[in-house]
Amino acid sequence: MIYAYRSDKGARKHNEDSFYVPAEGALPVVIVADGMGGHRAGEIASGMAVERIVRFMDSSDEGLSSISLLRQAVNDANRDIFDLAMTDDRCTGMGTTVVMALLERNKYTVANIGDSRLYHFDGQRLRRVTRDHSYVQELVSSGLITEEQAKDHPQRNLVTRAVGTSRFEKADVGVKSWKDGDVLMLCSDGLCGTVDDRDMERVLLGSADLPEACDKLAELALELGSTDNITVVLVKNEGVARRA
Repeated sequence: MIYAYRSDKGARKHNEDSFYVPAEGALPVVIVADGMGGHRAGEIASGMAVERIVRFMDSSDEGLSSISLLRQAVNDANRDIFDLAMTDDRCTGMGTTVVMALLERNKYTVANIGDSRLYHFDGQRLRRVTRDHSYVQELVSSGLITEEQAKDHPQRNLVTRAVGTSRFEKADVGVKSWKDGDVLMLCSDGLCGTVDDRDMERVLLGSADLPEACDKLAELALELGSTDNITVVLVKNEGVARRA
């Protein structure tokens, strides 16, 4: 696998996004988390989510299926974040989105809670894999508004699920196939909430390599007026793990 990434505080004072890209030889999992909460508690929540998920997966029973592994890892992080939010006044109400993928040669297992997304780029077309857990997505799914109307809806940032905001939270988990040369893109809504999917596809089509694509995507979000932190992680299926 080839990995590249960029995380930018954008228009915010602090960057409350966290992400994980594995070192060479480590378990091939990638994560993006977008924290929420006052007094920088969002930064605590997203950082805890990434750390707890990686720790759980590194120490887990090898007999677990990939779906059970990701689901239990998210549950472990959810419990710890919720417990801290309930016992530390500085962290009251904190939570975080999580999107992650466990990578294998011919397939990947994806899990998400919230509105951070995973996309699959096959070299020609960019396809959204995850479904947002948000108020606006529920309106779209019920036919009350269109995808175009959702982009400018005043409540588009309201999530309906987040890690750490309740004692029990359920991640959507599934297994997808991919092939040599395919690219996965994980991002916070500072990117996908500002840049249209077709424009992100054009950036990927027109970039020479993954680092260039990360930079172009983040810069485009900034140019278009993103008001949130911007994080993007790209991973290309090329067998051997290395960073670009």
